[in-house]
Amino acid sequence: MAGNYHSAKPLGKGIGQFGLTFSTTRYEKVTTDSDTGQTTRDSVVLPNLIPEITYHLGVNDDVDVGGRVALGSLGLEADVKYRFLRSDKLHLAVAPALGYLAFVVVQGVSGRLPGILTYELGDNLDLNLAAFVSTTKFSTAGSDSNDFNVFSGTLLSSGGAVGFDLHGETFNIRPTVEFTRYLYNFSSGDSSTSDGFNTVNIMVHIAWTIGKEKQQLNRIENKLDQMNPPPPGPPPPPPPEPSRM
Repeated sequence: MAGNYHSAKPLGKGIGQFGLTFSTTRYEKVTTDSDTGQTTRDSVVLPNLIPEITYHLGVNDDVDVGGRVALGSLGLEADVKYRFLRSDKLHLAVAPALGYLAFVVVQGVSGRLPGILTYELGDNLDLNLAAFVSTTKFSTAGSDSNDFNVFSGTLLSSGGAVGFDLHGETFNIRPTVEFTRYLYNFSSGDSSTSDGFNTVNIMVHIAWTIGKEKQQLNRIENKLDQMNPPPPGPPPPPPPEPSRM
């Protein structure tokens, strides 16, 4: 699945955002011969032909909830973003996520914890930086003699991402480059001796914001109500005339 480190800025209460993520990933395996000390690099580039579908909703001014569906990698993920610091143009947030991957006889449960920094470079341009750790536990369906048990094990990763957020009132474009280092402990290997592998993920997230126009109209109506107070009521009735004896 592509990275999910978009912005530390929440959407705002009641505002939704639907998006598509297009990505391509370069995988690199670095192997060092223990006898000769010679290092070899094997790499392959795989595009994600089917974009991921994302949706998020603002719960309040600092919290978003949502998730994504990755049809290309047969994965689902749910996440919560919490902005814990805002200082002028700087925003800091964490976005823990839980995911599930499935491929016929192999399945995996994943968890990731990214920390996100967003700095507003201008009215319509932000810089996004992220650092993260994640883990995925793979297992196979069937008996212990399953031929696919070689893929059972744990995949650990850590890395970082850098990107920009070009945004208007209702549309965002977020190009991002993500670097990840993986260590694995499958049935056929040991993470303590494995060299692991690296990935470079280039992605573009395109998003449409829903509900912001209604929020702006409500603010305008409230301001108009404050500027135009209701007309005063009718004058009080005159006091009764004193009785004459």
